[in-house]
Amino acid sequence: MNESKNIKIRQAKIEDIEKLCNARNNEALFLKYLDECDGDKAHFLVAEVAEKIVGFGLVYLDVTKTGKKKSHLPKLSDLYVIEQYRRKGVATALIKAREALAKSYGYSQIYVSIDPFESIDMLSLAKKLSYAPLQFQPYLTSALHYDAQGNSYEKQYSRLDFKKGLI
Repeated sequence: MNESKNIKIRQAKIEDIEKLCNARNNEALFLKYLDECDGDKAHFLVAEVAEKIVGFGLVYLDVTKTGKKKSHLPKLSDLYVIEQYRRKGVATALIKAREALAKSYGYSQIYVSIDPFESIDMLSLAKKLSYAPLQFQPYLTSALHYDAQGNSYEKQYSRLDFKKGLI
């Protein structure tokens, strides 16, 4: 069943916290995203189907108001779709909405970093959407991650960077 015509993409807001936590239980992370995503230099978007939040993603266009800077700008970040809505167009809709935002700010290209070992589906989707790898071998990096209960921990993982032209 393809639900892509019923997907609504919009900016996240503080009133979404409960619905976001129903999708992925991580209130601390969502509050952090809402704080750093001002709707100008960074955007926190949600995907809704029948008024239920089924996914989210961020796009960083510049250094955020909290001082966060990504390795490449503009950059897609933290795409998540709840399992029962995967392969139904939600991830593609979130990616395309974030690409459109970057383009509306005058950017001619956009970047994304993907873990090639833990995010095989995202790798396939990025290639399908014309993202090209910037390197042949993954590199190691680490970042603060959150478990299902919202507890933070440092995690090391692999990354490949990708770029797509927006013109």
